[in-house]
Amino acid sequence: MTAANTIVAKASVAFVAIAMAFSLVAPAIAAEDVSDMSLEELIALVQKLQGQVGGDSSMSCAYTFTAPMGQGATGVEVMNLQKFLNSDPETRVAVSGAGSAGMETQYYGPATAAAVSKFQVKYRAEVLTPLGLVNPTGYFGNSSITKANALCAGGTTGGSTGSTGGSTSDLNGGEASLEDFDAQSGDEDEVAEGADEVGVMDVEFDVEDGDVMVNRIDVAFDPGSNTEDDPWDVFTNVSIWVDGEMIADVDTDDEDDWSDDDPTTGDYSIRLTGLDWVVEEGEKAEFTVAVSVAGSVDGAGTAADWDIFIPTEGIRAVDGMGIQNYTGLTSDTVNFDITEEGGDDELQVSISTEDPDATTLQLDSTEKSDWITVFAFDLDTDDSENDITVDHIFVNVALAGGATYTNVIDDLQLVVDGETYDDWSFATGTSASSTFDVDFDLDKDLVIDAGEEVTAELQVKFKALSTTYEGDTITASISSAQADQIDAEGADDLAASQISGSATGETHTLRSEGVTIDFVSSSEVYKENSDASTTDNTGEFTIKFDVTAFESDLYVNKTAATGTTSTSTGVTYRIYDSDNNIAATEVGGLSAVLTSTADSEGSEFVVRDGETETFTLKVTVNPKTAGFHYVQLYGVNYEFTAAANMEVQQRALPEADFETDALNI
Repeated sequence: MTAANTIVAKASVAFVAIAMAFSLVAPAIAAEDVSDMSLEELIALVQKLQGQVGGDSSMSCAYTFTAPMGQGATGVEVMNLQKFLNSDPETRVAVSGAGSAGMETQYYGPATAAAVSKFQVKYRAEVLTPLGLVNPTGYFGNSSITKANALCAGGTTGGSTGSTGGSTSDLNGGEASLEDFDAQSGDEDEVAEGADEVGVMDVEFDVEDGDVMVNRIDVAFDPGSNTEDDPWDVFTNVSIWVDGEMIADVDTDDEDDWSDDDPTTGDYSIRLTGLDWVVEEGEKAEFTVAVSVAGSVDGAGTAADWDIFIPTEGIRAVDGMGIQNYTGLTSDTVNFDITEEGGDDELQVSISTEDPDATTLQLDSTEKSDWITVFAFDLDTDDSENDITVDHIFVNVALAGGATYTNVIDDLQLVVDGETYDDWSFATGTSASSTFDVDFDLDKDLVIDAGEEVTAELQVKFKALSTTYEGDTITASISSAQADQIDAEGADDLAASQISGSATGETHTLRSEGVTIDFVSSSEVYKENSDASTTDNTGEFTIKFDVTAFESDLYVNKTAATGTTSTSTGVTYRIYDSDNNIAATEVGGLSAVLTSTADSEGSEFVVRDGETETFTLKVTVNPKTAGFHYVQLYGVNYEFTAAANMEVQQRALPEADFETDALNI
């Protein structure tokens, strides 16, 4: 090609370009002005007009993108996309010809894909990075749509209330307004490390005078004086929820995701775009801000509380007139804490309803016993956030009356939720101690589901009971206050403050022969003296109880007396006043009668081996001082031969089960 031809060609291109530019921009230069220009002047004019046609990235668009597109797509949406891309010189589809400014087509080909790639690279942080992409795709997907609509002033999508899709032409009413903004704490004011999508702030505002489409929400975070004040090291995701559905979210674990010192010094904000959330005129817009938290946060549980708020004008919405509306209030903050993972985990100890009542354990004088449950306690995870795994349990066992472990106990085991744990050792004391801690190593997993409760039973296998230890007692207990009583872990090892409660079982008596006592009933009757001149009104208290003999016939004297010990009476009892003081000495008149269904031999009742007889104790009380009084059965005294002193005593336990109600006498 000759130099002349080259000049002519360039001139032709310049004139064509000027003509296209004039078709898009109102002519500002008359045709005669162009005819006198040199080629260089023409080229400069072309560049100037192309810049005017392209404009900048904030130039208004007369269209809105609603659906993804890729190569091979056709239609008006493709043409609008090409027009949008041609509005920025950096993302033009073509410099001339098909697809260039003024010559857009309805076909999405390689040139359009290349222009979309340029657009994605230009806005990489908002289009590619949130999707984890490095290289452009050339596909006009959701993130590209969101950015394109955000760049188009008024560019958004619409539909009915709470929906997405459509266009602003679907919005009804006139120029809308957003009023009565209010932010409140969400469902949780504590968020544990590693938690996902926890609602921390509820926001509402009224929409008046027209429908709106909310297309952008800024959320700001203020770390105050936290140990960790970089939000990208604390929060992994921020999301917006409407009516239980997530309408937008953004990953926030990179510093580039955040704007700092915005809206105020020391704060950080995150922007969520492309919401396409329509709220109709007269409705109250309500949404929740939720956060996901990193698995490890410096200062969690002690110095990790955050203020969160919607900045003034942090919410942007467009109405049917294409007018932008804003609301938000920087000063309306909500506070929440970041807690340690597992910080809410807990384990509570309490006495179980299955703990056996105080009783006489019927042992053998020549053989070991079977397994006998002497204590039952509950392990409750209550409001624990995580399942709790128990590794060790330390149970205290106390023997009273002279026996030690080596004298009476053959073996121990713990039964929890159907599993038997028999790997144990002495935690404190020695095998000769009468009070000792037993360390149960739970070598099989004991996992208590969060919010669940299990019952643990301490079972004992007793040795043949020597006469020396007849009548000795055993009591077991567990207390979280005692060091190393329970070793357990949830998300982490439970601290002492996360294990609470205690339990003490009933006291059981060890015997190879003797009696068991079971409460039947009690009653009390107030009897008023008809002689008003004297104050000798009385109360009649009755306690019925069963006595069962085992391994021998038993003899019980027919009389009863106050006190705790007696070798001459069959039953001992106590009288209490309103202050729960033993008040026998304050009683002016007192009588007691003991009757039974048992056979009578002289001055004694006989309870045959293996038989159960009912005894009735009736006590009449005439107190010296008016007030409340009640009677308690203390114990049954007996012997194994007739006409002997009542040398053996069986306590009526637990004491509270063998009491009458109080009478005001």
